[in-house]
Amino acid sequence: MTLAFTVDQPDLEIEVSPAGSLQSRVHRAIASHTEFSLDRIVTQDNRVKYTNKGRDLETTGHLDEVFRLMRELNETGVGSDTLGRLQADGQSFKDALSRSCAQIASEFGDKPLIYVELGPEPVKTGFILKTLQKLGVVIERYIAVDINPMSVAHMRTALEEALPGVPLQFVTCSFDEFRLSEVVEDNAPPAVITMLGFQEGNDDPFVVNEWLRDIARPGDLLLSESQLYTKHFTEKIPYFYAHPAMQRFSRIAFEQSVDRALPTLNRFFLLPVPFQENETTHVAILGEEFSSTINGRNLHVSNFCLKLTLEQYRLYREHGGFFRITGETFTDDETLHFQLSRRA
Repeated sequence: MTLAFTVDQPDLEIEVSPAGSLQSRVHRAIASHTEFSLDRIVTQDNRVKYTNKGRDLETTGHLDEVFRLMRELNETGVGSDTLGRLQADGQSFKDALSRSCAQIASEFGDKPLIYVELGPEPVKTGFILKTLQKLGVVIERYIAVDINPMSVAHMRTALEEALPGVPLQFVTCSFDEFRLSEVVEDNAPPAVITMLGFQEGNDDPFVVNEWLRDIARPGDLLLSESQLYTKHFTEKIPYFYAHPAMQRFSRIAFEQSVDRALPTLNRFFLLPVPFQENETTHVAILGEEFSSTINGRNLHVSNFCLKLTLEQYRLYREHGGFFRITGETFTDDETLHFQLSRRA
């Protein structure tokens, strides 16, 4: 059993990672490949960073800032004509996303659909919605699912602009609790369900695939986004995590979990971690190094995200026969990937 201690914080519980969990495997990877031993790794469940669990319900400033930081990252991606492009006429991040929209349009034609967003944000969403409508897609209603209660206020204005007159629904819960079949009528149109922003990499992929199986109904489409591990372009991964928005996100997580005033040093690691059946993949780990009088140097893990190879990503998507991949698009460097799959 791996223990992840909260240092010098008696009001916070000691978090124990179940043996074999992704969090446990990440801890062991850090302990095996860095100077931090298991008893000096401080962590928290990824969901805690997006909720007010254990805090004053009126204290929401950090949640607002987290949402704005994620928006800033998407503005960088969607606003660039060169991100991921290797040559002048190559395919950028925006191009790859546009091609995914075209694939969705070819699947639906002019038939109405429900747009379901897992983890909503306005920039990328606005681009997708407007592109789909230009391609003739009819969006009958929009449903957002988010554990961050502050996302509603940020999303509503953007959605009312992108989808004038379209019914909007906001559900505040974790993804593993949501079932689309429970919030729409039996004869509701098929849905496009999006899980963007590398969210899948924050949890065990086979567990996430089961969540997505339970969320989607047979015939629904899933659009997912990932940052892949590609041997020739591994430098693209630390480049993303060096973005000021990601570094600020890391510091906010530390302040909420450990200490608001304690100085820290931002750290990043790209480490091998067990994937499945003696196979390994890589995990990007963003954290804050800090010191305490009791334990010396410690590492607070602010974020970890699996960076699978394309073959590994395809393997787990089709694991169990829940989904069938129907389309994929890539940037030139093949590090940014959009995948379209249909629920069986």
